Amino acid sequence: MARSKSDALIAVGAAASAAQIFKRGFTARFAQAFSRMALRRGMHSGSKAWLYAGAAASGFKLLHSVAGRKPEVTRIKLRKGESLQITEIRRAK
Repeated sequence: MARSKSDALIAVGAAASAAQIFKRGFTARFAQAFSRMALRRGMHSGSKAWLYAGAAASGFKLLHSVAGRKPEVTRIKLRKGESLQITEIRRAK
């Protein structure tokens, strides 16, 4: 249970952040984890191979964020009495 409003806000922010992480695809999550691990190993052990692997994974992560799919955002202003229905049409396999 949150002790104050700021604690509750932090908990909600952490939950939203976790939801964004799990919403991303497997390759994005893998690239994130691998680049972090490789850069740490490269800096702490002095291994150039791990450092280069981490830099390459970070580059892939950057490329994925720039060239990856963007969510579609549509804004519609509704007047009083109007409604909106959202349905999902499944793709045929």
